[in-house]
Amino acid sequence: MEFVASIMDTVFRPLKDYFARTFGYVMSCGDFIDALGHEMDELKSKRDDVKRMVDTAERQGMEATSQVKWWLECVAKLEDAAARVDAEYQARLQLPPDQAAGLKATYLLSQKADEMRTEATGLKEKGAFHKVADELVQVRFEEMPSVPVVGMDALLQELHACVRGGDVGVVGIYGMAGVGKTALLNKFNNEFLISSQDINVVIYIEVGKEFNLDDIQKIIGDRLGVSWENRTPKERAGVLYRVLTKMNFVLLLDDLWEPLNFRMLGIPVPKPNSKSKIIVATRIEDVCDRMDVRRKLKIECLPWEPAWELFREKVGEHLMRASTEIRHHAQELAMKCGGLPLALITVGRAMASKHTAKEWKHAITVLKIAPWQLLGMEVDVLMPLKNSYDNLPTDKLRLCLLYCALFPEDFSISKDWIIGYCIGEGFIDDLYTEMDEIYNKGHDLLGDLKIASLLDRGKDEEHISMHPMVRAMALWIASEFGTKETKWLVRAGVGLKEAPGVEKWSDAERIGFMRNNILELYERPNCPLLKTLMLQGNPALDKICDGFFQFMPSLRVLDLSHTSISELPSGISALVELQYLDLYNTNIKSLPRELGSLVTLRFLLLSNMPALEMIPGGVIDSLKMLQVLYMDLSYGDWKVGESGNGVDFQELESLRRLKAIDITIQSVDALEKLSRSIRLAGSTRNLLIRTCASLKKIELPSSSLWKNMTNLKRVWIASCSNLEELVIDGSKETDPSLVLPNDFLQRRGELVDEDQPILPNLQGVILQSLLKVKIIYKGGCVQNLSSLFIWYCHGLEELITLVDEEQETATNEFEQAPGICKVITPFPNLKELYLHGLAKFRTLSSGTCMLRFPSLESLKIVECPSLKKLKLTAGELNEVQCTRVWWDELEWDDEEVKASYEPLFRPIH
Repeated sequence: MEFVASIMDTVFRPLKDYFARTFGYVMSCGDFIDALGHEMDELKSKRDDVKRMVDTAERQGMEATSQVKWWLECVAKLEDAAARVDAEYQARLQLPPDQAAGLKATYLLSQKADEMRTEATGLKEKGAFHKVADELVQVRFEEMPSVPVVGMDALLQELHACVRGGDVGVVGIYGMAGVGKTALLNKFNNEFLISSQDINVVIYIEVGKEFNLDDIQKIIGDRLGVSWENRTPKERAGVLYRVLTKMNFVLLLDDLWEPLNFRMLGIPVPKPNSKSKIIVATRIEDVCDRMDVRRKLKIECLPWEPAWELFREKVGEHLMRASTEIRHHAQELAMKCGGLPLALITVGRAMASKHTAKEWKHAITVLKIAPWQLLGMEVDVLMPLKNSYDNLPTDKLRLCLLYCALFPEDFSISKDWIIGYCIGEGFIDDLYTEMDEIYNKGHDLLGDLKIASLLDRGKDEEHISMHPMVRAMALWIASEFGTKETKWLVRAGVGLKEAPGVEKWSDAERIGFMRNNILELYERPNCPLLKTLMLQGNPALDKICDGFFQFMPSLRVLDLSHTSISELPSGISALVELQYLDLYNTNIKSLPRELGSLVTLRFLLLSNMPALEMIPGGVIDSLKMLQVLYMDLSYGDWKVGESGNGVDFQELESLRRLKAIDITIQSVDALEKLSRSIRLAGSTRNLLIRTCASLKKIELPSSSLWKNMTNLKRVWIASCSNLEELVIDGSKETDPSLVLPNDFLQRRGELVDEDQPILPNLQGVILQSLLKVKIIYKGGCVQNLSSLFIWYCHGLEELITLVDEEQETATNEFEQAPGICKVITPFPNLKELYLHGLAKFRTLSSGTCMLRFPSLESLKIVECPSLKKLKLTAGELNEVQCTRVWWDELEWDDEEVKASYEPLFRPIH
């Protein structure tokens, strides 16, 4: 019987359990749901304990083990599934009886809950971990592909000093494309950082233009051995921050185009005295500034010796064995690369297989005119530079850059010059009321191009220059990538004796032939698209045929300055769109009446035209759109009432839009008229007072003559034969006999604000050929004057003459305190003093006063034979320019004074 019972139990118990479980699934669904919930609560409690241990380990720079990560993922999936089962059960409880779930649906739900409970039990048992995290497995250092760098040893050492020093956390390297930033970083990575044992990890990232924060985080995470599937960027940033703060790291970020947000990335900014460093490399200087870089290093192009070494290396040894002629051409070609390593390498490789002098000479011509035609230039040099051009934020900036390419190679371009062109072309919006504000906008544009490493500083802060390869890139773009080579027909500074034939002009939009030796323009071109024509700097050009401008209806900018033309050709009235006309330093004697037809003209530059004697009446009056009129050292015979024989001064006053004027005045009546005109006086920048025989005194700075001249920058007084006194007087009271009639001054008193500063922008004074003049000091100062030139004033014996009251005060003080002179400071901001051809000049400071020049940097003295001593106080003086003979004959009070001046001597010949 026992055997039979055993058989029955074996056969029927599974059936019994099956039917019991099936019946239970149908009848007790809620019990299974509750059991699942209880088991899940225990599992989640276990999960929270494990996560807490993992978080603690990660804060210590560790990472969860793969087993723990898998377990947490399984728990998360089961938690979601259990929540869906519970939600389904709760939804069924809310249904009315007639919509209750059937037996099968109930069975399946209970079965699912039971299976999940079993899975939860299993996971709970597997959650007893011996360890939850391991130390990160990091790659401390990766060697980068590198090439030999030439001429960067000093920069490498400077960069090394920045990294080893404790006070700089973030270092910026900037410079133009192809200058060697990446090569420098790679060499620094490979040769300097690999030996730094106190650095835990070095990470190099080439960010690029289309950077992605997620990608950068992933690269850093991979190097640190961190993995973070299913984590948000913010969570990844937290992990990176926790790991990096526990180690000494160096992060090399190459090719940045925009600032990176270190906080969003999770990169801790190194604190002072930290061994961790961040080094960023970019073409754009302000990317460094916007990332709070504390030390910026600019990579300049190579000087000649290392540039020539690099070029020779790329050409090959056969260059050294080549003929003298080939080596001469090779040097010229290398110089045209402007020291840019990328260009030197590319051109050198292109010339490696060239073995004849004619091939080398042809390459020079190609590099001058169409550099994109040289092998490799387009892809390897111009395209990388174009990325900088494309990255400029506005089309105006791009046009401004292209415009600079009209100038010759290695030319220092006046900022005001290029800005004037850009205003005439319409690149710079006329949104401002003052011309200074418009020019400031232009200076800001040029500054942006310098920041982008597309322009450089010229010979001084007022000039900019363009690298030859940037210029090549600009001309390549302007010619529609070489497909329309005459669209911008530029042959500037190439030695032309004759202009290209007019058939090449027909499709041109801009033409630049400046700084050549063109003699004559004898053909009439048809240029319907031409907007700019630059012919300046052809000193031999003295003839332009009549009708030359007849078929240039779109011309907006015309520059004929620094040529020898003596007249403008007929037909100039056809330039109906002309806005900018420059005739500076030409031999033109008379302006044609046709000029009055140029009603859109905004800039008319007639300065330094001493031959200009005739301007027909009504011409100036017709130029109603004129904003800038420069006429210093030029026409000055203005008619005021019955005085004068030339153009009525009223024509100038009719120019309602005029914002800047340089003017020559030849009579006191015209000077009075200018001063009385609030608009003209306020627009005056440079004033030349010439051959005014009736002018006997003039006062600086407080004379009512200057009340309206708030923008005056320079006063030039020349050949006024009866001018006896230039008075420096800081008082508010004005002597009416100085220049202007008393009734005029009384009228002026009603118009001016007594509290307004007088001549706030005056920077320069020139006194020339004034045979009787003395500079009389009555107190006060000319506050902002920075340069004072005195030429051929043969009656001048001392720089400053004290007026009687001042002389008496100085004498009394001298008597009371023997050996002590009165110290006066008439020019507190004077930086440059130039004395030339002063036959009787004997002293800078008289016996009773000592002149103090707190800002004087340069003193130049030429042909002043009576001046035997240098007596002045000038703490900032860094040079005295004079002849060796005059210097050796100077008398000194003692050897100590002489020794203090000796280092300042700069000989002139």
